[in-house]
Amino acid sequence: MNKNEYILKTVIRECKKHSKRMNYAYKNLSHKFPLTSEKILKQSDEEIALLDQFIYRFSKLQDAIGQKLFKSVLILLDENVENKSAIDIFNRLEQLEVINDYETWKNLRALRNELAHEYEEDEDKLAELLNLLFEKKSQLEKYFIDILSYLSNKSFAV
Repeated sequence: MNKNEYILKTVIRECKKHSKRMNYAYKNLSHKFPLTSEKILKQSDEEIALLDQFIYRFSKLQDAIGQKLFKSVLILLDENVENKSAIDIFNRLEQLEVINDYETWKNLRALRNELAHEYEEDEDKLAELLNLLFEKKSQLEKYFIDILSYLSNKSFAV
């Protein structure tokens, strides 16, 4: 295994860890959704911990995919990513038909960033953002799944 394959496998393991823990929180919180400001105020400490875990792992998974996995895939394909912007990297992955839909990715990123700034300050806004984040989880995971499928179809061991 060369260095680039090792890095890619390490990033994939990281993404799997974040996805697994995000899904654990999701599964244990799903009966609480959709949230309202009243429901948020009545959360137990355990439920708050699960919400925190869900938000944290969603954010970490998005960061790992956007900042590490996208680049690692291109490097493995012998693409030059040096001095490339995030949009250039995404566009190249779209051209190679690894992933698609930059608008969805951009919206997921904006949602994650908005939640980071609004978290715990306004229960109505928080409920709205958490409901949206909960709803969009599968969209985030699709990017990861699409990359794994692409690598598998190209006979890269993942």
